[in-house]
Amino acid sequence: MKLNKEQKEKAKYIWQGIKTGKAESHHYKVEMIKFYNALNNTNYKYTTNCGSCLNTCFEFIKNIVTKKPKKNAKK
Repeated sequence: MKLNKEQKEKAKYIWQGIKTGKAESHHYKVEMIKFYNALNNTNYKYTTNCGSCLNTCFEFIKNIVTKKPKKNAKK
């Protein structure tokens, strides 16, 4: 999945509020779920407390933020 600059910035913003594994506020939790739903065409409810669902959203954003750019090794 190719993300544009705006989406990467949004992921970094959300990551600042959830990086400890616990959202600093309900706002960050809702933003995390909205972002995940928008990019993956899912329909998680913003009020979910399902650990598996929240972990899926968390790991998705974590992978975006911590992913290192690929090096093009063309010879």
